[in-house]
Amino acid sequence: MANQVILMGRLGADPEVRRVGSDNTPVANVSVATRGPQKPDWHDVTLWDKQAELIGRCKKGEMVYIEGSLKSDEYTDKEGQKRTKRYVRAYRFEFCGSPQQQPQQQGGAQGAGGNPYGDDDLNF
Repeated sequence: MANQVILMGRLGADPEVRRVGSDNTPVANVSVATRGPQKPDWHDVTLWDKQAELIGRCKKGEMVYIEGSLKSDEYTDKEGQKRTKRYVRAYRFEFCGSPQQQPQQQGGAQGAGGNPYGDDDLNF
């Protein structure tokens, strides 16, 4: 059986890279929006080591290509309920372009920061 996920979408926020463990291994958790039938589908992605450092240079709204596998973590929430979090554990990442490199759509409103995708929405 295969467990492979391929995503191409836009970052929902600027990635934050943190370091964990005694060897200070870099890790980044990001959200990637892909085109859904009526609204974006959001995917949680975790990157480690060099991949985490590379995605840390990217910004919200930039297009990325991710290859990885689907993982699940079980935990107990504050109310004592068992929960499962699913995410993509990326093993390959490529930067595909910034919003400024993408053609602007006619009649689109720009956010306050000049982002053609707005401050709260990621257009495709």
